[in-house]
Amino acid sequence: PSPHVDWTAGAVRLLSEAMPWPETDRARRAGVSSFGVSGTNAHVILEQAPPEAHHNPADTSSASFPWMVSAKSEPALRAQAAQLHAYLTAHGDADLADVGHALATSR
Repeated sequence: PSPHVDWTAGAVRLLSEAMPWPETDRARRAGVSSFGVSGTNAHVILEQAPPEAHHNPADTSSASFPWMVSAKSEPALRAQAAQLHAYLTAHGDADLADVGHALATSR
């Protein structure tokens, strides 16, 4: 624990060992911080997703899928995006989930 934090004040605790995460009447939340040697710090608050009443994994009609495009430089990234745009223009009936999956798993 950091000596710069007053761990006796408030309801914040530092997790020092694995423990069960009990169900409650509200969403579960956790804060995660990572401090890198190079000075890069990352902080995130995780929250349990709300329950879905009727989830059908095969139904992707209203789902969102990230489309990952990467390259070594900005011009190369623009070229990748242009190629994706040309493909989608030519194949207007492409399945959006399939496109997202292909972008994430192949090159």
